[in-house]
This record gives sequence, structure tokens and C-alpha cells, in this order.
Amino acid sequence: MISTSISPVTARAGWLARTVAALFAVTLLAQSAFAVERVLKIEAPAEATANGEVRFTVRASTDAGANERVGFFHVESSTDGGKTWVGQCFEQNMGASAARLFILKAGAAGTKTLLRARVAFRGGKAGDIDYTGAAIKWQESWTNWGEPPARIATVEVK
Repeated sequence: MISTSISPVTARAGWLARTVAALFAVTLLAQSAFAVERVLKIEAPAEATANGEVRFTVRASTDAGANERVGFFHVESSTDGGKTWVGQCFEQNMGASAARLFILKAGAAGTKTLLRARVAFRGGKAGDIDYTGAAIKWQESWTNWGEPPARIATVEVK
């Protein structure tokens, strides 16, 4: 008969390793349970036909709760590769989520049709923030599209 025994030191080391692993797993689960997701997304085709229809959908949402909402929702388009921009919408206080469909006429063949969007989440515990969760520096400039950060979709016109 073969007999194996584990020393008390080895048993305690194994128990300690299992306990640390369990605590680590619980910590990861707790962090993911409290993680906040803020989304700014543009759905668009990769290509369009010259002077044809292009559909863009812009979605913004937050699951932060505590009255956080899409406070500002700003969208502009360009049919000349970004040389000029036309306002598509500037909406405020839209709730926890918002989606808008934009149907544009593509530019000439060889150009790019662009849509850019930005949002400011407001009213929650974090204050005025962008989709990355960073505080918005309003003194920067809303007009230069640097604050808050924007998403841009580019459609090649064939």
C-alpha cells in the first residue's frame, strides 16, 4: 500500500492560494457589475453610389443611472470630404438613450461623404462627461470638435 501525506505547511499554502484566487475572482465580478457603459456609435456603409442615398444611424446611450442622460446630441455631415459641414441635428436632454437616422445624398464619384457626431452626457453623478467617461472641458471649444471627442464615419463614393 502506498501512503501519501501532505504536510501542514503545504496544506496551508494551498488553502491560501485558493483563497487569494477566489477573492480576485469576486473583485473582478464586482468591478464588472458596477462598470458604466457609455456609447456613441455611427453605423454607415463603406461605399455609396455617386449622388445616391446614404443612410447613417447614430446611437448614444448610457447605463449609469442616477439621472444621467444624453444631454447634447450633435451631428453634422459633409459631402465634399470634410471641406464644408452642414448641421443635421443639435438636440438636448434626450434621456438615457437616443438614436437618429440620417439619409443623405452622396457626393460626386471620387469624393467622400462624412458624418460626425458627438454627445455630452449630463445630469449624473459624474457631471458633464463624454463617451469615454472623461470630464468635458467646456472652456476648450464646442466649435472645433475637440471637446467632447467625436466619432466620424466615412463613406467612399464610387
